[in-house]
Amino acid sequence: MKIVTRVEAATLGLNKFYTGKACKHGHHSERWVNNGGCVQCTIERVYRQRRDLIETMKAAQEVAYG
Repeated sequence: MKIVTRVEAATLGLNKFYTGKACKHGHHSERWVNNGGCVQCTIERVYRQRRDLIETMKAAQEVAYG
């Protein structure tokens, strides 16, 4: 992957950029231009939230239907 700064990516109209450095969780992934966050961290957070929501819904169904 080509190293591009956040400012360069924004100037080019891109939505992601790559610094070549790891995020605080150790991912060597692209980052979002709008907030500088790691793309891999975002993906993992979304899947974790989805899993938690499914578990909550299952628990609610057990309470409601026994």
